Amino acid sequence: MYDPPYSVEEIRQQYPEKAEWLLKDPAHLWRATMGIELIHEEPTQEELERIWKNWNEMTDVQKQQSEAKSLELFGMTNQQHYEKLTG
Repeated sequence: MYDPPYSVEEIRQQYPEKAEWLLKDPAHLWRATMGIELIHEEPTQEELERIWKNWNEMTDVQKQQSEAKSLELFGMTNQQHYEKLTG
């Protein structure tokens, strides 16, 4: 089952000391605003794997939106980005 990323408000509650830093990052801000996963570099491999699994649970429409944003921000699809980060 798909579990949306934290919203802006949830980020501020969960990570008060680094919320503003996270929300300055375009990938984190987009995820928090849209409620859609986007593959991006994470501090741990475990978190990247969690996000990838969650990304695969999204609807086709959500994946299309995520793909467009991934191409805009990173110049590659989510799968290409995932493979680059795990390769």
